Amino acid sequence: MDGRVLSASVVLLAALLAGCTGGGPDFPAQPSGAGDAAAGTGDAALAQVTQGQDLGNGRPEVSYDGLMVRRRVVIAVHSGINAELKGVRAKLDAAAAARNMVLDATSPSVLEPAVLQHVTPELIVALPASATLDDGRAMVDQAVGEGAGEGTEVPAEHFHVLPVLVHDLQFSVESAGPAALAAAVDKEGILSDALGNYGTTVGGSQATFSYTGPLLGDGTVESVRAGIARQAHVAASAVAVGPRSPAGTGVDMAAEPPWDPEVIEEKPGHTHG
Repeated sequence: MDGRVLSASVVLLAALLAGCTGGGPDFPAQPSGAGDAAAGTGDAALAQVTQGQDLGNGRPEVSYDGLMVRRRVVIAVHSGINAELKGVRAKLDAAAAARNMVLDATSPSVLEPAVLQHVTPELIVALPASATLDDGRAMVDQAVGEGAGEGTEVPAEHFHVLPVLVHDLQFSVESAGPAALAAAVDKEGILSDALGNYGTTVGGSQATFSYTGPLLGDGTVESVRAGIARQAHVAASAVAVGPRSPAGTGVDMAAEPPWDPEVIEEKPGHTHG
């Protein structure tokens, strides 16, 4: 069957909660304007977080930006009724491997609400930070078997190759027993509730919790700090929030345009718009 690819000529942004795992170096800088939550108030803070802290365009209020927010390319697959998603993912992984890239699973909530109104993808993967829209389009072309013989195409209706914004954060805190602290935080579950997936690393006297995924509102970031602080028996201000990496280019959220409320049109074939 013929695949169909959504044109990526309109830049889309990211939102809401979910994530990927990973680790990174310590960057204790805190952005101006992001207040400290008191230690011991993590549960209450989390309960009071309103998803996205709506600014009128559905995007969360984000002051943890700069290198803590990154642009990524995702491939979202809206499958046909007979699609075998494991096979679709395997073909995308093979296309990525041919370019020395690895795809990360992510959440559909990384997409702009206008796109989610159009379709909720059954499969969505994020390309590495260095990948471009052209890389994503080329992977789709290879995965759907463009130019291949009959019967080799991936049974999916639409492939959406889109740019998004993601948070790329790490929370770091000093502790006399960082391994025990990490275990206590994991057991309590406040980070799982707030972030979805996250990575944990310990070394020396520091525990670090890393997150890459849809943008987090400031209230959610503060609730995570408070939850870690409670288990570490320190003030929330002792939990540093920074980027997972100093490399690359960050994003100034104040300069980002609002999300487009309109659902963009699909174009048939593999021209990629």
